[in-house]
Amino acid sequence: MSLRTSLIAVVGVCALALAACDPKPVAETSGPGDDIVQFEQQNTEMNAAIAQAKASLPVFLARLDANQIQPTDSLKVGFPAGEGHEHIWVNQIAREGDQLTGVLANEPNAMPGQHRGSVVVFPIALVSDWSYEKNGKRWGNYTTRVMLPYIAPEEADAVRESLSDTPTESNAL
Repeated sequence: MSLRTSLIAVVGVCALALAACDPKPVAETSGPGDDIVQFEQQNTEMNAAIAQAKASLPVFLARLDANQIQPTDSLKVGFPAGEGHEHIWVNQIAREGDQLTGVLANEPNAMPGQHRGSVVVFPIALVSDWSYEKNGKRWGNYTTRVMLPYIAPEEADAVRESLSDTPTESNAL
């Protein structure tokens, strides 16, 4: 499995649970889709990461509009699922106004009828993170950085190695 595939499959899918549960995220490995790291809806660290990713989303959108995005560059999208949302990476992104189209990069757990490779259309407002590769490093990945302490150490080390030192390039904003 490539590092990129590992990054998507292991850390890519994040479900925000609505039920009151242990305040610490719990790695989950069961279910029909890819492994997930589940966070409660009120998790302040994850919510701060999502807010930072949303605030810096114009960096990704500017690259998209300038045709500087590779097919593997991705947006994490919080699709409504049950009483909450399933946050899942989408790549092969195209934009038409405030609507985005892409392909699910993970196997969903809570999106019946959808599978890795399914085409999805969604408003920009549902984006919860972004990721692009430049000079061998992944930029963005705000939520991924929060999840690192909660995944297997060897996987976390490999993901850390692929990430840029900071989520956003210093000249990007």
